[in-house]
Parts: sequence; structure tokens; C-alpha cells
Amino acid sequence: RLLTSAAHLHTHGHTINWPIPHNQPINLPTYPFQHQRYWINPTGDSRMNLSGAGLSVAGHPLLGAAVELAGTDTHLFTGRLSLQSHPWLADHAVAGTVLLPGTGFLELALQAGHHVGCDTIEELTL
Repeated sequence: RLLTSAAHLHTHGHTINWPIPHNQPINLPTYPFQHQRYWINPTGDSRMNLSGAGLSVAGHPLLGAAVELAGTDTHLFTGRLSLQSHPWLADHAVAGTVLLPGTGFLELALQAGHHVGCDTIEELTL
């Protein structure tokens, strides 16, 4: 409240005279400021286990989690593909760009279909 009142007085043209102790040095840190990271470092297991977010574990190396959308017969599947968790992806580069091979898409479709009771894929267009 003191600072708010002082700001109010200052904005209305009054001079604020703060008592400043003279001849007292202000100690500043002599080292670089320390930075701490507060994010949890994910492990290999925690990247694929999203049960804490309300999703069930899909039990597949490419699919991380599955959830049935409320009030529908629709399912949502999610996963994370990266060169750190799937280093074999680096072998599938075209002109310097890493691509998921067609068999990877087929595997994702088969796994999602198996999860909802569909065991065959009649057509897959990429």
C-alpha cells in the first residue's frame, strides 16, 4: 500500500523524497546468476506413458497412448516419433529430410485398427 500511495503522489506531481543512507555500499553479487531448470527431464518411459494425462497406454513402440472420445465411438491415438527415441528413422532420409517409411504408416494403421477391433487394412494411400 505504501508503494501504491507513493506512485499515486508521484503521478499527481508530488516529489517523493526517499531517505537514502549515504556511505553504505550496496553489495552486488560477484558471480553470474544461477539458473535452475524447473521442468522435469523426461525419461524414455515417461515420453510414451501418458496415463497421467488421462490416456491409456497403447502398448506399442510407435503409439504412446489411446483414448476413446466421450459420447462417441471415436478413438484418438497419439505418439511421439523422434530420432532420439527411434534412431532407425535416420536411415530413411530423402534429400536430407527424415521421413517415416510407408511401412511405419501401415504399422500405425494396423495397431490402431487392432485396438478398435479391425484386423485388416484393405487400402492405404500415402
